[in-house]
Amino acid sequence: VRVEEEVTDYRTFVSGITASDLTSSDAISFDECRALVLKSIENKIVVGHGLRSDFDVLQIRHEWHMIRDTAKYQPFMKEHHSEQGLLVPKKLKELARDKLGLIIQEDGQQHDSVEDATAAMELYIKHRRKWEKAVEWKLNKTRSIVEQQTFLPTTVYV
Repeated sequence: VRVEEEVTDYRTFVSGITASDLTSSDAISFDECRALVLKSIENKIVVGHGLRSDFDVLQIRHEWHMIRDTAKYQPFMKEHHSEQGLLVPKKLKELARDKLGLIIQEDGQQHDSVEDATAAMELYIKHRRKWEKAVEWKLNKTRSIVEQQTFLPTTVYV
């Protein structure tokens, strides 16, 4: 994506993006990118890791039940080191190693977005049956609550 502002740190080690990527003739505007992403994910389940930041940057909202975020899936999370009962995301690198036996994001090498996306998709595929049952249960529970609220009597103040 072409940027209008000056870039002071490409964070290439994490993003894999270099200065030449942003000045390439293949780079598109933010608005074009956003429109392409919106069209691509319409009525689709989106799988990834730490998707909230991506959605926030693109100013996109996607229905919660159409997102499979490996950073937010409870069975993939770990307990916070100092607050008992608080779950926090594991790094994709840890999940790929522990759940798939894959080595990704090696120290000293820049991240590969395709490799990261593939790892997230493999995690989803491996755990899809249980994950989808959990989403279905939460969706049914949400619908039940909404239906109950529509039948509750409302208070009228005179």
